[in-house]
Amino acid sequence: MKTRVVAAEPTASRRIVHRAPESLPAVRRRWGVWLLLWLLIGLAAAAVAGVIAAYQFRHAERIYEGVHVRSIPLGGLTLDQAIRAIEEGLTPFSGAAVTLRYGERSWMLTPADLGVSVDSRATALEAFAVGRQGMATHSLWTGLQTDLLDQWDALRAGRAISPTLRYDENRVAFALKRIAREVDQPPSEGALTITGLEVRGVAGSPGRLVDLDATRAALNAVLRAGQGGTIPLVVQERQPSVASVESAAAVATALLGQPLTLTAPTADTVYRFAVDRATLRRWLRLTPKAASTGAMDLNVELDREQVTAYLKEVSAQINRPGRDALLDFDPLAKRVIVLSPSQIGQELDAKAANDAIAAMIHSLAPNPRPAQSAPSSATREITLPVKIILPKVDSNKIAELGIVEQVSEGTTWFAGSSRERVQNIAAAASKFRGVVIPPGAEFSFNRHVGEITAANGFADSLIIWGDRTAVGIGGGVCQVSTTVFRAAFFGGFPITERWAHGYVVSWYGEPGLDATIYTPHVDLRFRNDTGRHLLVKSEVDAAKGRLTFYFYGTKPNRNVEMDKPVTSNVRPPDKPLYQEDPALARGAIQQVEWARNGMDVVVKRKTRYGDGKVVEDEFVSKYQPWRAVFLFGPGTQLPEGVTVQPAATPRP
Repeated sequence: MKTRVVAAEPTASRRIVHRAPESLPAVRRRWGVWLLLWLLIGLAAAAVAGVIAAYQFRHAERIYEGVHVRSIPLGGLTLDQAIRAIEEGLTPFSGAAVTLRYGERSWMLTPADLGVSVDSRATALEAFAVGRQGMATHSLWTGLQTDLLDQWDALRAGRAISPTLRYDENRVAFALKRIAREVDQPPSEGALTITGLEVRGVAGSPGRLVDLDATRAALNAVLRAGQGGTIPLVVQERQPSVASVESAAAVATALLGQPLTLTAPTADTVYRFAVDRATLRRWLRLTPKAASTGAMDLNVELDREQVTAYLKEVSAQINRPGRDALLDFDPLAKRVIVLSPSQIGQELDAKAANDAIAAMIHSLAPNPRPAQSAPSSATREITLPVKIILPKVDSNKIAELGIVEQVSEGTTWFAGSSRERVQNIAAAASKFRGVVIPPGAEFSFNRHVGEITAANGFADSLIIWGDRTAVGIGGGVCQVSTTVFRAAFFGGFPITERWAHGYVVSWYGEPGLDATIYTPHVDLRFRNDTGRHLLVKSEVDAAKGRLTFYFYGTKPNRNVEMDKPVTSNVRPPDKPLYQEDPALARGAIQQVEWARNGMDVVVKRKTRYGDGKVVEDEFVSKYQPWRAVFLFGPGTQLPEGVTVQPAATPRP
């Protein structure tokens, strides 16, 4: 028996109520009802779950019912079946056209024009995804609910899928470019024309250009949406490179208004050159130039090349080379003799003249920039700068040169030389006639002797070429350089460059006082340290075979002493060399090289000054051994044990 306790009202007295127990049949009836109710609910749930499971099983690889693309039902179809259905139903695609509009003009582009078609597979995949996306983006229970609701909505009310479209980029580009050809218009550039002497200016105007990228982006958005409609054609304004020509026209008009006069005053006369307007026209060059506003203006500039060509013709009339006085010295009278007077030269400063003409053009601009010596437009006259070229040896200032006595001399002998060698000695010596070396200047033998060529009076003669003596242009010039070296040596002048010959040459006497040159690389140089000018005089006595160089100036207070040359490292030459020469007859032997010992020679020079100062110089010469060389004709009987070298093969 169960007892139930019931709370009484606070004011009531407490009492215990006893109920009679239910009968067993009643309990059984009540439990039976509940069991039946739960059984029915379970059966209903099982039925629903079964239906859902059967529906899911049937559509495991199929699109859910109610899904369609336009009027094409896709429910119950597999992916491949849906693709085929879409292709059959939407090919060719009959979508809405797109209209591009610019102002009052418009262009209609149909899907066929743009190559628009349905991407059947992408569209079928989108249809297949209906009712299947919840599980991928939500939790299991939420995703399942979402998918079932989507499936139910599609089954109950249907689900429309927009077709996924694709289009041909090439066709779109072609269509837009075709429209652009109709719309695009280049800007009209400002121009300045000069016909004859008449100046005409035409201002520039803007053009237009279809912005293909921006228009394509707008068109792509419409096509992806699968909708037609009207979109604007994106057009940009193109400014001309040259808009304003007013300033250029004003400058050109002012410049061509009247001729220009160029004057070039010199010491003797004033040169005048009238530049006519036709010539001025050729001097003009029109170029675009950025204005302060950021736009481009047409600018009138001077064609410097045209002006340079004109000034070259002017220079030919003005320019006159300066000429040094040609001097000689009379040792008996101890005075300088002027063989030919000096001449002041003059030369047009072409660059400064070009700049002055350019300044004149700038002065004609409406807002000219400051320019030095810019002529006024009223005068139209420009003074050309002419440079004066003063002679280094001025015949009017002979007394200032300090050439009053002999400073030093050097002599060598060449008796027995060939006619060609004597010619070369005389030609080279003549190059130094009247040479004046300024105080502190460095004398260069190569600079004064110039190019050793037949055109300059030199002939072929024997020269040292590598390891042998050969015939070459200018053989004998080293006789002259050696003589100059000795005059500088015994005059106490600082020798800054001197080279000995490759082997001992008999023409130059005792080894150690020779000087070889090879233009333009091997030179003889010394510095005039007397503080006064130095006059060089050469004297060739062909009959006696004597060459002498005299230096005239102001003799410094010094004496030169030379120690006896010291010879060391003497080396004998190799055995004579015999070489066959097809040009010689059989039995003929001709000697072309003579044996000489190799050696090292040191020559010391002491220069003693009046104040007790002593300067010592050492000149080192290293001569290689030189063996005798004989040529012989083919078939010639040679001495036993001689060294024979085959005849050289002529080079092509």
